[in-house]
Parts: sequence; structure tokens; C-alpha cells
Amino acid sequence: MDVKPLDERLSVMAQPTEEDLERLAERGYRTVISNRPRGEDETQPDPERLRAKAEALGMRWKEIPVKPREYSQQDIDSFARALDDAPSPVVGFCRTGMRVAHLWALSKAPHYSLSELHALAEAAGYDLGPLREDLARQQA
Repeated sequence: MDVKPLDERLSVMAQPTEEDLERLAERGYRTVISNRPRGEDETQPDPERLRAKAEALGMRWKEIPVKPREYSQQDIDSFARALDDAPSPVVGFCRTGMRVAHLWALSKAPHYSLSELHALAEAAGYDLGPLREDLARQQA
């Protein structure tokens, strides 16, 4: 399980298992945000089982399903609200973590400089280069 911080409230990871959720709860995570659409592929764990496991462990579960690099303003705003409302620390996941990093950066663009966003994402192993124009629009 590889969990990487994006900022003081949100960390990112690839698709967790039920066992990963147990370890996250042990580490004090209080909210899980899924950015994977249900049924995205055959290897995806059952989201209902993961939701039930997270809630049984006392964590809040939120789903904001998005396809890779297809982020509407509604998706960005939903992600921002979920972060604002979520008990922290929060962990977000998708298949690889890229969608979480992208939605985080797009939602935080009005509050961070582009260089800060790029540095924080890069430290977690994610490239925001493909979002350069979108991030600039979010800042405007």
C-alpha cells in the first residue's frame, strides 16, 4: 500500500483492497474518496464491499466517479466540497491515483500557485503537465 500526501489534508493512492482500508483506518484516516466509476474494469474490487468496509471501520466514504482526464466543472466542485466537508485525514483513490491528483490540483488552483501545485503533485509522483491550460483557467 503506497499512500502519498498531496497536502496537509489529502493523500492519494491506487485502488485499495479491504485489507488496505483496515490499514488506513489504523493509520487514522477518517474519509475515503473514490474517483473510479463503478464497473470500470473486471479487476476492480466491488465498490459496495469497499464502502461497507470503510464505514464499518468508522470512515466516511464518498464517490465522485470520473473518467481519466474528463473532468467537468461539476466534478471539480464536487471534489472541492467533499474535501472541505470531510473529516481529515482524507485518502483519495482511483486506479492509479492520477485522477485524484488531477481533481485535487484543479480544485486547489484558485488557492495555490501553479508552481506549488506542480511541486506537491510531483513529490507524490504525479505529473500535472497535461493540465497546464486547465489549471490556468481554474486560477482565473
